[in-house]
Amino acid sequence: MANCVIGNPPVWTNEIPKWDRNTVADGNDMGDVIEHLVNNEAYLKRRVDGFYQITLTAAGWTGDAAPYAQTVSVEGILGEDNPSLVSALADGASLENQKAYSKAFGIVASGTGQTGDGTVTFKVYKKPAIDIVVGLKL
Repeated sequence: MANCVIGNPPVWTNEIPKWDRNTVADGNDMGDVIEHLVNNEAYLKRRVDGFYQITLTAAGWTGDAAPYAQTVSVEGILGEDNPSLVSALADGASLENQKAYSKAFGIVASGTGQTGDGTVTFKVYKKPAIDIVVGLKL
């Protein structure tokens, strides 16, 4: 039997066969059941611990007029996800950096975000003047 393969992202399933005394013990079949359970556990852990840190660049916004858009790759995020936007301002940032970050974060937070499988597209009505690192929490 090979090692269990955890999907990236992990795949949830409700279809886990029940084994009882009458089940013919086959290593491969048993491995499939274990792999389903391991993926379910990884899926649930991702839902609880899911945090993604991404960078939106000042130069990355597209469009000649509002709304401006920027799509970023986010490995593991799904189109069905609905993450919350959170600040990722570095601890100990200078007052000048805090002010610039707060302004850019406010612009991003007042826009919209749409998840896709492996991507997030942000739309804003004013382009942030700086690169900004934000967090997405599942």
